[in-house]
Parts: sequence; C-alpha cells; structure tokens
Amino acid sequence: MVIRRVVTYVFVACAAAAVLAYLRDPPWLISQTSGLHGWERPPGMPRYRWSGGHASFFVRADAGTFDIPVSTTFEEHDDAPMMVSVSVDGDTTARLVLTDAGWKRIRISLPLPGSRKVRRIDVRTSVTRNDNRGVRIGEIEFMMKTS
Repeated sequence: MVIRRVVTYVFVACAAAAVLAYLRDPPWLISQTSGLHGWERPPGMPRYRWSGGHASFFVRADAGTFDIPVSTTFEEHDDAPMMVSVSVDGDTTARLVLTDAGWKRIRISLPLPGSRKVRRIDVRTSVTRNDNRGVRIGEIEFMMKTS
C-alpha cells in the first residue's frame, strides 16, 4: 500500500513537471498577440496594426536583431509627443519619442536565447490617441544573420 502511494506521488510529480515544462514554452505561443488590432494596409502605406497603450507579441528566441517600424498620428487636437518603450521578457531595451507622424524604426537585439524558444516583446506608449490607439506597428524586419 505504501509503495503504491509512493509510485502515485512520483507519477503525479513527473506529470506536473512535464505539463509545466510544456506550458513554459508551448509551440503555439509564437502566434499569440495581446493589445493589437487587426492588420491594415491603406493604399500607399506599409501594412501595420494599431496597438493599444500596451501590446505584446512573440518572436523566435534566436531571431538576433530586428527592427520594429512604428508611427502614430498627430492631429491638431491630439498632438502630444509619445514615448514608445520596448521590452524583451520584461526588461526595457529601447525607448523612442515620436514627435511627428513619420515612420521610425526601433532596433532590438535579443540576448542569447538560453533555453527558451520564444521571447515576449512588449510595446508600451506613454499616451494613446482616439479609440485607445497607441502606435502603428509595421511588420517586423529581421536582420540577416552573418556567420
């Protein structure tokens, strides 16, 4: 009876460890986003999606260096400069102040991947525009890796 309990506890502990390991870095995480609207492509502009005041998405942990194109609107009644902060896995890595509607690029260099397969990228804005719009985020531009 004691042996059966020990075996059960060991089995439950191993199963719990396997589930937690899977949930730490699940394969479907790379396609998850938060705080981002759908993709838009107005004529003559690059494809982008609006963020709210805080948006998150994931990139491969071995992505190396990449640029995040960002811009926002500046209208007469809503023209305050906007601070855009980008963090990787919770550590702030870049800041940029937007003072005009032109597209800017925020360059991010990921730390070594370690044991993770994906990295969480957070984009925060100091203010939001009408309809809780933060920044337009264009398609991520990954740098070519050189060997």
